[in-house]
Formats: sequence, C-alpha cells, structure tokens
Amino acid sequence: MAAGTLYTYPENWRAFKAQIAAQYSGARLKVASNPPAFTFGQTNRTPAFLNNFPLGKVPAYQGDDGLCLFESNAIAYYLSNDALRGATPQAAAQVLQWVSFADSEIIPPASAWVFPTLGIMQFNKQVYELEQTFKSCNLITGMFQRLDKLRKNAFASVLLFGGNNDSSISGIWVFRGQELAFTLSPDWQIDYESYDWRKLDPNSDECKTMVKEYFAWEGEFKHVGKPVNQGKVFK
Repeated sequence: MAAGTLYTYPENWRAFKAQIAAQYSGARLKVASNPPAFTFGQTNRTPAFLNNFPLGKVPAYQGDDGLCLFESNAIAYYLSNDALRGATPQAAAQVLQWVSFADSEIIPPASAWVFPTLGIMQFNKQVYELEQTFKSCNLITGMFQRLDKLRKNAFASVLLFGGNNDSSISGIWVFRGQELAFTLSPDWQIDYESYDWRKLDPNSDECKTMVKEYFAWEGEFKHVGKPVNQGKVFK
C-alpha cells in the first residue's frame, strides 16, 4: 500500500484529488501544507525540493520508498486502488476518459462561475466582459499585470479577435520548461483556467504558421474564424 507525503499549499483543490483517492484506497498520506513542514514559495524553491521536483510545482508527492510525483492526476492515480483506477483495461480507459473530460470541460467553467462563490479563487470578469471589445482588451492587460513576476520566464503574443458582442481571445505563449508556469503560484492562477491550453509541436507546419501569424498580428487565423482586432505582447 502506498505511503508518503503530499506537499501543497492550504486548501489547494488540486491536492484534494490525491487526498480523496487516499481516503478511498486506504493509502497512508501525510499532508504538508503549513510551516514548518512546508511554506509555499519558499520550501518549493529550495535545492532539496527542486532536486526531487525540478519544476517546483505543487501538489507534489514523495513516497516513503523515494518515489517522487507531480501533477495532481498522476498522484491521485498512484494513490488509488483498482476500484478507482479501473480493474480492467476497459474500465481504466473509462476512468481516464472522465478525468480528461473533467479537466477540459468542467474545470474551466467551474473556475469562472462556481469557484469564486466558494471563495476558492477571485471572481473572473471574463465571462461578462467579452461583450465589449474595449473590456475584452482590458482582460488581456489585467492578466499581464497579474503575471508581472513571470516576465523573465515567459513571452506571449495575445490577440483579440472580432468586435463588440462577438469577440474572442487567443494567443501564443512561450515558457521556460515543458509545462504551464501558472500553477507555480496561486497569484498566477486567477486567469489561466478560463482559457483552453494546448501544447504545440514546434516541428509541425501548424505551429510554424501560428507563430508567424501571432507574432506578426496578421494572417488567415483559420482556427479562429474572426478578423484580428488588436493585440498585446507579454515580455
């Protein structure tokens, strides 16, 4: 049976996945979320922590046997039993299906509508402000301002498409590392879950075309289907 420590900050809903899985499976899980065991922004930046978790992300799990895992779904999967994971390949595929569905279809709207009422995250005005072009542009500006400390580790070209009552926001982000950087700090998570994220293959023609169009602010933008209104650069 799995046994180990889960590092996270207090009331991190992503960490709840692992805690729930452990409750059902009987895995022995210690939660380190408060000083002196763990201080977010300090402990996860120490050499000892980064040696086990190079990205410094939480939740992070360290087993008593030395196994180190990050990403909440992977941790929850490891701490589960066969009843939760799926006892057959077919059942396991169905579990993965619904986990993926929740990540892509439930969490984004829940983040924008439900979580603020529960006090889990600040209210996000995006769902209301997209009706007006100038307010939509302010959404981009506000996000950039809240991500000010990320400027040394990221670059982005974000565009506003369409006009009043028919606008959308889309962009290209470049980060250091292979994962989204927003989860490294609670302060950076206010906006990012309101958007859908997809990792591009830098060797693909699609990626080369999109980078060219977003950096030049002109092109067909076939995946959007609306004309470019204006844009902003994060650097």
